[in-house]
Amino acid sequence: MRGATRGRGREGRAPGVAARVLALALVACGASEPADLRLVTPRATVETLLDAYGVAQVSGDEVRRRMQIGRTFHLNDPAARDVCFDELRGDADEGLIGYVFGSLAAGKDELTVSITGETAHVFGTDVEGNRSRPVVLRRSPAGWRIALRESVPADARRRLEQAAAQ
Repeated sequence: MRGATRGRGREGRAPGVAARVLALALVACGASEPADLRLVTPRATVETLLDAYGVAQVSGDEVRRRMQIGRTFHLNDPAARDVCFDELRGDADEGLIGYVFGSLAAGKDELTVSITGETAHVFGTDVEGNRSRPVVLRRSPAGWRIALRESVPADARRRLEQAAAQ
């Protein structure tokens, strides 16, 4: 699969660190500066989202355990979270954002990124090795941003939007 990467690097560093270092090196060599280094790659965008909820450094097993017992995740950085998405329409999008966050957080230890042109698909992998529904990202002038409505199945999107309207 072209452009596929999995998990963390051998040294255990967060995958977004290498992308940020590469972006800074390109800027130093005269390349145009990306608008936001948090969005420089699809993986950096995902790491930014996970970090906004304080789970970037938490294991996938622990995230899944918390989900199973019904724990919620606290949004620590709303601005960082919001920059990760292509188009937000206010409070009605909270359920959709939660769906995407849950999909990525539960499979965060084994993320697969596939890039074709200006579109990326990020898949998480559960403990049985099953891939999650892809989260879609599109390259924009600001960087790689999550296409919120494309990343949530239509039936789930309708249910979440109906619940938000009540």
